[in-house]
Amino acid sequence: MNDVREMELLEFVRKELSFHSLDLDTSLTTGKESTVKEDVIDLIERYAEQFGVDCSNLNWSKYFPQVGIPFLPNAMLPKFLKTDHNKPKPLTPRMLAESAKVGKWLYD
Repeated sequence: MNDVREMELLEFVRKELSFHSLDLDTSLTTGKESTVKEDVIDLIERYAEQFGVDCSNLNWSKYFPQVGIPFLPNAMLPKFLKTDHNKPKPLTPRMLAESAKVGKWLYD
């Protein structure tokens, strides 16, 4: 992807999330610029439509691990309520740009 297209995508993400200091390597899921899952899901839906990217294989649990009921141990909970103790992986605008190059999500 050329620099113009990367900048277009970066501006798209900045506008969608109202993060004006965002750069290509800023994580949307970890660090000080992280945001809530719902906002990132909305962003990805609009990104997929605008940039023609198939994101059907995007594994959300890598970027937003399940948070169960913190005061109960996992052994007492059904699977859908168990806490995933893995740290979230960074999801960056650069990942979106690289995926836009080939038209599908590359990172899962």
